[in-house]
Amino acid sequence: MGERANGTVEARYLRGEVGFEDALREVTGIDIDRGDLAQILRSLAGRSPGSPELSDHDAGLLVSAGFVEDPIATTGARVERVARMQDLVGNCLSVAEAADRLGVTAARIRQRLSDGTLWAFGEGRGRLLPPAQFLASGAVPHLERIAPLLAKSLHPLTVQALLTEPQPSLLIKGQPVSIVAWLIGCAGTVADIEQAAEVIIAAEWESA
Repeated sequence: MGERANGTVEARYLRGEVGFEDALREVTGIDIDRGDLAQILRSLAGRSPGSPELSDHDAGLLVSAGFVEDPIATTGARVERVARMQDLVGNCLSVAEAADRLGVTAARIRQRLSDGTLWAFGEGRGRLLPPAQFLASGAVPHLERIAPLLAKSLHPLTVQALLTEPQPSLLIKGQPVSIVAWLIGCAGTVADIEQAAEVIIAAEWESA
């Protein structure tokens, strides 16, 4: 048991065998460099001690888990969240890239954003579209029927997780699947879309 513990990322980091960036990359699975860490530090430094990095919903989860009294755990949660956000931003599509992916004009993408049939965060020319909405070529099928339910108030990480993480109520061959997988695999009937819509509505209630 002791030998196994000595091989953990934490143990190797403490022995100086691996740098912080590499250790964080192993733990999170996100490719992090010094530039990313600098942005994480900037984000943390811009907040007064005790100010919440997480949404009210996520902060409530931390409280229920007993993390509120542990500054290391709280800071760790903040670092992980910022790192995940940096990774998401790096993989998002710009309006121009989304237009190329869908084979339409940038004006059409802006129209779809206005209609709510695509979801983006940011403002003006800097708007970013989370990658979960797109296939290698084209958009996720039936997305335009559920995207209008994604409130602008939802955090981008919440939207990405909502679209890509398995949902207990969406089953294909008895296995939970994500909204994206559900939309790809379903026939697009009213009942199919309503099932996906119910997941989004429930998530918005939880985050309110």
